[in-house]
Amino acid sequence: MASNRKSGSALIMVLAVVVVLAVLITGFGADMKGEVKAAAGHYDEALNFQLARSAFALARMELNRKDTSFYSDDYGNAFFVKDAKDYESEIEEMMLYRRGLEIGRGLAAYRILYKPNALDPNEVSHNDWHRLLEVACGIEEGEERNALVDAFHDWIDTDNLARANGAEAEFYQSLEPPRHVKNGPVSSYEEILLVNGFTPEMLYGYNHPVRIDDNMLVGGGLLRYFIGDNSPEAKASRKYIIDGIVPAEAADRRADRQRFRKVEQKPKNLYLIAQGYVPENALDEDDLYLEDDEEGQQTEPVYRSRHIILVRLVLSQNTYRIDQMLENAPAENIERILAYGVPGEEI
Repeated sequence: MASNRKSGSALIMVLAVVVVLAVLITGFGADMKGEVKAAAGHYDEALNFQLARSAFALARMELNRKDTSFYSDDYGNAFFVKDAKDYESEIEEMMLYRRGLEIGRGLAAYRILYKPNALDPNEVSHNDWHRLLEVACGIEEGEERNALVDAFHDWIDTDNLARANGAEAEFYQSLEPPRHVKNGPVSSYEEILLVNGFTPEMLYGYNHPVRIDDNMLVGGGLLRYFIGDNSPEAKASRKYIIDGIVPAEAADRRADRQRFRKVEQKPKNLYLIAQGYVPENALDEDDLYLEDDEEGQQTEPVYRSRHIILVRLVLSQNTYRIDQMLENAPAENIERILAYGVPGEEI
């Protein structure tokens, strides 16, 4: 009997040890699984960063080429071409690199974007701001519009003398909480919301739906006109805002339609979007390349994660230098840049 009791006790002890070991192994396995996932995430992040940097370097090589002609298409893509006689073949070759250059398990892709109808808020004159607020926000001539225009120019000028309907340091210091007036150019579109009287509805176009009126694009908020829309109606809107000329007739969307157009004068600003990512099905070589839709535009790739570099370029002495650069740019910033680049048959 004593021997049986000892055997039973030993069995219970062995079972207890087995249970404890099983719990420890399970916990260890769960921890290891989490560590492996975290390590994979860090690896993908580092890989995407290097891929995006490679795409950025490829774009810089294209931008720095000497003796090039500037071409663009209806979707805002910009190209620097060496051989003007065979420019289409050269552009198509560029597009192969831009769509995604395979490096290891991932892709390095980039786009250079031209926004011909974009307006720089710092360069819009006093009278032009009146027409811009009319077109973008539907604000008629009167005290409200006078106050907005004066307030904006008080914000960006270098003196501390308030215009008749404007606001300078004394006014902004009386707010709760107080803030300083910039007395310099706005460095971002969102900064306009700090100017007295401007609202998100005006900037982003809430309650101001875009439409075509008098053969021009109207509504949509200020941001639409700062980013630039490539449609013929947007071109007419810009001409009205800058020159005060209302188009006599509607633009023919199909007239003189070309795949690529030569732009004689290089634009002051361009956008560069460089990205690196590993496709979801990275082991399948066919999935390493983006497909074109029926209109010839790149479809969005399927990826686990990606790293995006957004750069605003400014023309200086016939070459482009970096004006602003945003590392690992949020997707919404990219969407804003791309939002108004595709001209449709109907708006």
